Amino acid sequence: MADVDSIFKSIYRDYCSSLKNTSYDTEKNEYLCHDESHRYVYDFDKIVKFKYPLKQPSSYDALLFNDNKVYCVEFKNQKYSDIDRSVIAKKLQNGKEILDQIFKENNIPKSEYKFVFCVVYKNSSTRWQRGIAKNEVQFELDAYKGKFFDEIYTNDVLYFTNEYKKKFKKELDC
Repeated sequence: MADVDSIFKSIYRDYCSSLKNTSYDTEKNEYLCHDESHRYVYDFDKIVKFKYPLKQPSSYDALLFNDNKVYCVEFKNQKYSDIDRSVIAKKLQNGKEILDQIFKENNIPKSEYKFVFCVVYKNSSTRWQRGIAKNEVQFELDAYKGKFFDEIYTNDVLYFTNEYKKKFKKELDC
């Protein structure tokens, strides 16, 4: 059986990127995250464009692998209240279907991995107003937990930075 990390390093090495580049907002011409230290971040949007050159389905921005976890990250350089839930749900669904297809094509056993979906959005000065809800799955994505993903996190870039430090044992500049 194939290992996801080795498959991506061999087949998709041209799509290695950084959290900085995968968080780039073309409309605002700015980055949500400025970190370039993580070596194997895959630009999933570019992989999707490669696989579907004529018409690209929606997909998340980045893939990261750590131990037996596959992190699928969508960066939104917007305030929480401005994020379109239907767009996020479409990216989650389409992206997971494409990732499942990649696993199948390369004989990677999905059962050996946990899949984590992260929506990372702009820090907000009104974060405290959401109170306890800040630790709950937002954007009506809780229906996908257990079905598409083992874990789902929807929080601001500060939360993402802190969690990244815990999971990857590295500092993150976001």
